[in-house]
Amino acid sequence: MQIELKLSPSGSGVLAYDHHHELSAAIYHSLSQSFPVMAHELHDGCHKSRMKLFVFSPLSSEPKPVPATLPNGAAAICMGERVWMRFASIWPELVFNVAEALQKAKMISIRGQTFSLTSLNMVPTPEFQPTMTYRPFGQAGNIVCRYGKDGKTFFQLPDDSEKSVPSCCELIVGNLRHKLLRMREVRPDLFANLVSIGGLDADAIMSMPITAAILPVTATQSFKTKLIRIKDLNVRGFRAPVRISAPEAVHRIIWSAGLGSMNSQGFGLVEKGRD
Repeated sequence: MQIELKLSPSGSGVLAYDHHHELSAAIYHSLSQSFPVMAHELHDGCHKSRMKLFVFSPLSSEPKPVPATLPNGAAAICMGERVWMRFASIWPELVFNVAEALQKAKMISIRGQTFSLTSLNMVPTPEFQPTMTYRPFGQAGNIVCRYGKDGKTFFQLPDDSEKSVPSCCELIVGNLRHKLLRMREVRPDLFANLVSIGGLDADAIMSMPITAAILPVTATQSFKTKLIRIKDLNVRGFRAPVRISAPEAVHRIIWSAGLGSMNSQGFGLVEKGRD
């Protein structure tokens, strides 16, 4: 399930270039005001440091964001008059609670900048086909392919080809299987309903047929890259259409929980791309 928020800046609309973490904190804060138990469980409870199965997009605006500077001299962007973003989760109650919390708050505050909520609507779910093309949502949406090696975190891009490291497509497919396993762990009821679509075997997640292909952005450009700093971590993401062939249950996970890693930190929310 996806919801789309439309916002309007009440002040200057100037935000740090790397505001993913602040936007995440703003969503948690709104949720904690109306549903403190759920917010605590997601951020500090049993879901801490675990896959959370929700995703949100960075802010987009019209007119498009332009470069700006924070009072401390750091690079920033100035949002336009009309601002929008999306939030999604495979847990219906989380989507409903976030929507209710935001409607009660009537605004989102990001590091002192207030964005008034002008509307909140459910996004129609697409008709899923065995093969679907997705693209990152909004002007700043990116997909992250993260992996660990020797106790360190690294990020893979579509053209990286080190033999000892899984490719972006392999990481995306593995992450989708992980999402299904995580869903079976935390919400077995929803998991059972999801895998029943198409008569899937709940015990065959690891052998479920899933393939991914990263498509070029244009005839001359394979993908776009972006570097985002979250706390002390430099996150490398990419922007390109991704074609997925998989059972419908997997496509529903993609729509509601994102593609790639770090979804609950603002990466991987997608919309249907051109076939």
